[in-house]
Amino acid sequence: MAKATTKTKKKRKASLASRNARIGFLFILPWIIGFAVLFLYPALQSLKYSFMNWDKDAILNLKGQSDAAFTLANYEYALTGDATYIRDVVSSLGTMVYEVPLITFFSMFIAGLLNQKFAGRTIARMLFFLPVIIASGGIISILQSGGMSTSIGGEESIYMFKTTAMEDVLVSTGISQDIINFLTTTVSKIFDITWKSGIQILLFLSGLQGVPSSYYEVSSMEGATAWEEFWKITFPLLSPTTLIAVVYTIVDSFTDYRNVVMKDIQTAYGALELGRSAAYSWIYFVIIGIIIFLVNKIIFSKTVYIEE
Repeated sequence: MAKATTKTKKKRKASLASRNARIGFLFILPWIIGFAVLFLYPALQSLKYSFMNWDKDAILNLKGQSDAAFTLANYEYALTGDATYIRDVVSSLGTMVYEVPLITFFSMFIAGLLNQKFAGRTIARMLFFLPVIIASGGIISILQSGGMSTSIGGEESIYMFKTTAMEDVLVSTGISQDIINFLTTTVSKIFDITWKSGIQILLFLSGLQGVPSSYYEVSSMEGATAWEEFWKITFPLLSPTTLIAVVYTIVDSFTDYRNVVMKDIQTAYGALELGRSAAYSWIYFVIIGIIIFLVNKIIFSKTVYIEE
């Protein structure tokens, strides 16, 4: 009798688990359909085009299948024939290395401030997230059209704020010009950094609110300072959120509308060089994937703290 009861309970648990699994599948079914139709199918088509001679003549003249045969010419041109593509990829990597740590730590700092209790906290949070709602290439172009331009390293950049006074003071102190360029460029890009930090601030706010207040109460009783609490409690518990924020920032940096590689891809597409545009995209996609893999494995594989 006891064995029969145990078997009945197991069957009920199994049926409940299978029912929950079916319900869960129904909830994610719209996403699966959207992923397959809006992402997977276009991605596979793009991969196919990257290995075919889909250029302007083949499209406009509707030539035969022989003109769209398998070829590596698009990748060969991207890697060896195009004088600007690899240079633009390297430039994009340099921008990513510079911006990702800056945006990540800025977001963490602002999230820490917004997590405090003060009058107008809700409005302050809304202001920092507002760029995410209204963000578009057109809007930021209008905002930057009133900015000032500066030329560093032969490339012209446009900033909302140009810190000429700060640069004059630093030059008078005898500091190296490379350090001056780094500091002035960082300060000049405060607007861009703030504009790109809305999602990351929201992520860090969520992570901070998930840290148990009892940890800080115990550390306060033990005499820990705020600095020690940050490095011993806050920072380790925020490591999973930091990983997500870093990955998001990397992708956001690579796909920014002002990114030179994205402009190369759009230019080739606009010229009806679909094969070449697809090859540019896939090379770029693989590079982004490798960087995210290395960041996850090398930097965060042993530092992400998962509380059990």
